[in-house]
Amino acid sequence: MKIAIEGCCHGEIETIYNSLINVEKMTGTKIDLLLCCGDYEALRNFHDLKSLAVKPKYKTMGTFYKYYSGELKAPMLTLVIGGNHESSNYFTEINNGGWLCENIYFMGRSNVLNFGGIRIGGLSGIFKEYDYQRGYFETKPFSDDHLRSVYHIRELDVFKFMQIGDPTLDIIISHDWPMGIINYGDRNVLMRYKKDLISDSDKGELGNPATMATLKHLKPKFWFSAHLHTKFAALVEHEDDNQDDNQNNQNKDNSTTTTTTTTTSTNKTDSSNNNNNNNDDNPTTTKEQSNTPDNNKTKTNKPDQAEFTRFLALDKVLPNRDFLQVLEFEQKVPIGEPLKLCYDPQWLLIQSKTKHITETYNSSTNKPLDPDLFLNLYSNEEVKKVEERFKEIYKLKNKDNLKENFTIQDAMEIKKENFVKNTYCHNPNSTSPLSNLPPAFDNPQNAIYNNLIKVITQDTEITNETLKELDVSTFSGNLEELQKEQLKQHNNNRHQQQPQQPQQEQYKDDSEIILLDD
Repeated sequence: MKIAIEGCCHGEIETIYNSLINVEKMTGTKIDLLLCCGDYEALRNFHDLKSLAVKPKYKTMGTFYKYYSGELKAPMLTLVIGGNHESSNYFTEINNGGWLCENIYFMGRSNVLNFGGIRIGGLSGIFKEYDYQRGYFETKPFSDDHLRSVYHIRELDVFKFMQIGDPTLDIIISHDWPMGIINYGDRNVLMRYKKDLISDSDKGELGNPATMATLKHLKPKFWFSAHLHTKFAALVEHEDDNQDDNQNNQNKDNSTTTTTTTTTSTNKTDSSNNNNNNNDDNPTTTKEQSNTPDNNKTKTNKPDQAEFTRFLALDKVLPNRDFLQVLEFEQKVPIGEPLKLCYDPQWLLIQSKTKHITETYNSSTNKPLDPDLFLNLYSNEEVKKVEERFKEIYKLKNKDNLKENFTIQDAMEIKKENFVKNTYCHNPNSTSPLSNLPPAFDNPQNAIYNNLIKVITQDTEITNETLKELDVSTFSGNLEELQKEQLKQHNNNRHQQQPQQPQQEQYKDDSEIILLDD
């Protein structure tokens, strides 16, 4: 299968898809999946635009709204993670992941999914040491500070992610680079284009220490990033630690450099004109690394060992810039079977076993988590049980037309029908006040996700009532009717806020009038 990777999007969704369509025409091949490494800017309307953490001159609607409205459709399945320039209003509706629109899926704060047998992990946001051990304390409407802190990666996201076991992840995508990654590639490349990055890295101020610990711990086959607006490749060689479960060498500082052997071609386009060259957040981190996870304590199920991790960072969408890369991956499902986006049973178990932590994870001050809380979260038997529960759900849901030999991918597929519009979509030819109002009802994908985790991890009988709890229509509102109510309430509020015109004083009789002498 062919997978395309894209760097910083900055709202240029239409340009990216047009570029990929051109690649398909020129090569005569089909691209199966697109991975976007952050700064996606999924803006549905002006209400979302207000929550975009950029300088005012960069606040533009972009083109995502065309896909949200249905005017355009993504030509291939797309997975998105968050960066540091996003619609915080929209992404925080589905922190655990969900469909942004048809064929475009946001992976949430952290997630692991399966596509065609390939395991893909995603970590949204960027590292800021002063927020790393805080909770999810931000609430809507977001203040200017919270618009930025809300996309800073948290310790909980990393600790959960570190519990993924074998088989090893094929791909991990993050927005910022793992700290020290430039020591595994050609530093001379950066010297030519981004000289300041070398200086920052040498001072220990460039990149994300938490994701470097994750890279060395999970040893994925590929790692893709963006953020720094340049293309850079690296090859991280892993030590063979199969002889002992003790991972003492995982945190060892490797000062040697490895020249990359990745020599893939880059597809360029001249069809973009993006001015979002804006990083409100300094891409560097502080030198302090005491808050990075301890690999010895966070390890649960030992993944298969990958000999190398191939790292690639890509640029932003601009003419003649390396913002796209197409790679070929071995398909792990039988040829001819449709490639489906599926839940990962290990990740769902991790979410279930840490739910009690997440529910109270809202401290606005630094409160380090106890790594021991994340040890031995699940067993292989529990993974098998989750898969069996998915099969039961699938059989009941499709009892009238059940496939004779349905697969686990059929049973665990993330249904595109879960996407439901819950807010007004921008129309450049309209000035409707609805564009400035919040969603008409809560995003139903959250309720479905929480109910799904509950169902697959319990032993209760799966019935038609269970299916209702997993049906998007159960939690959706009538958008058209609710918008009428929103508009009515908006007009009433507007009328009440209008200043009252002073009325002429009325007198009961002439005796109340006081005449002043000239």
